[in-house]
Amino acid sequence: MAGTAGTAGKADKAPQTAAQLGSFADEAARARILGAYDKAMAFWPEPRGQQDVATSFGTTRVHTYGGGAGTPVVLLHGQSATPAEWAPHVAALGGERPVLAVDRVGEPGYSAQTAPIRTADHIADWLEEVLAGLGLERAHLVGHSYGGCVALNHAARRPARVASVTAYEPPRALAPLKAGFVLGALVAVLSGSDKVQRRWFTGLIGDTGAGPEEAEATMRLSLEAIRGFRIRLPQPWRMTDEELRSVSAPALILLGGAGKAMDARRAEGRARRLIPGVRTEIVPGAGHGIPVKVLNDRLPAFLREVDAAAAA
Repeated sequence: MAGTAGTAGKADKAPQTAAQLGSFADEAARARILGAYDKAMAFWPEPRGQQDVATSFGTTRVHTYGGGAGTPVVLLHGQSATPAEWAPHVAALGGERPVLAVDRVGEPGYSAQTAPIRTADHIADWLEEVLAGLGLERAHLVGHSYGGCVALNHAARRPARVASVTAYEPPRALAPLKAGFVLGALVAVLSGSDKVQRRWFTGLIGDTGAGPEEAEATMRLSLEAIRGFRIRLPQPWRMTDEELRSVSAPALILLGGAGKAMDARRAEGRARRLIPGVRTEIVPGAGHGIPVKVLNDRLPAFLREVDAAAAA
């Protein structure tokens, strides 16, 4: 049931094999991916801090920036994107509040998975342990793509610490994946061709407004991650009507008008029908990648409004 931690929400105690845990293909892949990760993270503003949080699913790396009296914001990246993808947004958020970008266990990066994550409850348990380990009583959750699913899932299952939830293009949570997207992703991954994969990735993300060097760094990181890391996390899942109705925190859903992953209008309609008081926006011409100017305008204003309402 939403908001409760049942027995399914605990890390499995049965012995597990390495095949059940996210892992680098080999040491050469590790070096390439982490090298690309470090180059992409160089676009974050300074000073940037970092800390590791111990959880029952493994150690989680968290990158930090900013301060201020506002409620902290926790950023949850898309699959194979890492916290580097938040570089264009950190300064816009960090002037008023602490910014914490979580490097998800089971994905390429500096977090280290030690126990399987097989269910949405497992993911919620992991994130709850991270928030508790960071000492956050309340936090705004902001997620992109798979991270948007994680954010919405947490607002439904573990709402106590959630001050608000924002999701950009959360695949399957609100609407099914388009058949063309699934086929295109499979063809690109299986092709092994840098040219094919770049063309697919560029078409999927669209023009976000990020600088060319920064865009190239994040693309190189994602391509290296796709090729050299074995992700062992649940596929994006459809949230039930009951789960969406249980989201009580203020919610903002942003969708790309030219997105190739899912039908934006169908996703918006389901969100409006089920999530209480949700705000939605379909961004004209935007793809699956976060449009920098739109998020840097809409999100700080939304968070300020939520904080002001809570204070009142």
